Amino acid sequence: METDNPILPHINNALKENVFVMKETFADHGNEIEEIISNKPPLIVRWGTVYFFFLLVLIVLISWFIKYPDIVTARAKLNSVNAPKQVITRSDGKLIKIAVKENEAVGAGQVLGYMESIANPQSIIEISQQIDSISYLISKNRTDEIIGFFPGYNLQKFTNVLGELQTPYQTFIQSFITFRDFLSSGFFVRKKKMLLTDMENIEKLNTILSTQKNLVTQDLSLSNETYSANKSLADDKVISPLEYRNEKSKLIAKQLSMPQINASIVNNENQQLEKRKEIAELENQVIVQKNTFIQSLQTIKSQVQAWEFKYILKAPVAGIVSFTGFFQENQEIKSGQTLFYIQPGNTSYFVEMLVPQYNFGKVKQGQEVLLKFRAYPFEQYGSVAGKIDFISTTPSDSGYLAKVILPNGLITNYKKQLQCRTGLFAQADIITEDMRLLERFYYNLVKQIKR
Repeated sequence: METDNPILPHINNALKENVFVMKETFADHGNEIEEIISNKPPLIVRWGTVYFFFLLVLIVLISWFIKYPDIVTARAKLNSVNAPKQVITRSDGKLIKIAVKENEAVGAGQVLGYMESIANPQSIIEISQQIDSISYLISKNRTDEIIGFFPGYNLQKFTNVLGELQTPYQTFIQSFITFRDFLSSGFFVRKKKMLLTDMENIEKLNTILSTQKNLVTQDLSLSNETYSANKSLADDKVISPLEYRNEKSKLIAKQLSMPQINASIVNNENQQLEKRKEIAELENQVIVQKNTFIQSLQTIKSQVQAWEFKYILKAPVAGIVSFTGFFQENQEIKSGQTLFYIQPGNTSYFVEMLVPQYNFGKVKQGQEVLLKFRAYPFEQYGSVAGKIDFISTTPSDSGYLAKVILPNGLITNYKKQLQCRTGLFAQADIITEDMRLLERFYYNLVKQIKR
């Protein structure tokens, strides 16, 4: 059935023309399409998904096996056991003498320098040495050996050279002379010797009296036996009453000698006791004189030590001396100023480290620490290896205090020896436990997701 719409013929004609054009197009490009369809795609296109999956698995495996530690940075300061000792001035004035040189080995108590004073330091030191020697002899109970000390006093050796110690020295020397004369005069020795001789004689007499008493006792025993026999004879009328009375009189005479001997023994013991008292009193006099002198000795000793502490600079310990500045003799110095340091030979160093609270949970005892000292640039000198020995359980405002020991001392990884200076600051890089790269990816992913 034919339609009456005039547009339909035009549409049909257009469709026929399009079909004709498409046929001509396919005919023109047929060879090209055939070539594309007949060619196989490259290997990477055909196996791309497999390659991508294999690469992903390889990356995961590598991320699992690769691991490295985190670095926690902290502040640190070098410290020491038996640290260098300061030598500090105790008075204002001039440094009149420097007795040592830089890096010189010194002994404990060695003089390093003198501060200005109206007293002669050498005279004070000489007096101090003699006082120390006297104190030693007295402590060893060798008091009689102090007689030879201070022989120059009679020549006024220390007159007007002791400054503020002049009056205390005069007081001491008077006490010393009194005690010295007491010992050197020989009175104590001679009197004690005589008393000891008397004691020996009394002991001998006591022995004689004891022997005599024994003999009298034996004789009295025999007389009693004789008297008993005569009494029996008198009772039996064998001897006359007169003879019996004579025997009885002899017995009484012998009995009277015993109380006399006992009285002599008691008297002898009393004499012995008196001699002991005299010796005790004599020894007490010596003790009183000695104690008086010791008190005077201790007084002058403390005053000399106070003067030396104030004006003489001495090494507190044995070690190596180092100057804190460029000093020269007669330079004005203030009280409390540090002039020297004494570095003991047995000093051992450690590091005080302040670990911040951030990432503190990763820090543990025994972990390695790389110390980069500010005074020694690590690019040139390297770093010093340490190990955490102790971590405080109590935090401060800035973090936790930790102690780092230095197994290799201050030798860097560049084999350079750093000079020991207590108080050097350093950056401490704490090497924490290793963490896998895959774990780091995971934690970072979780961190990004939670933001």
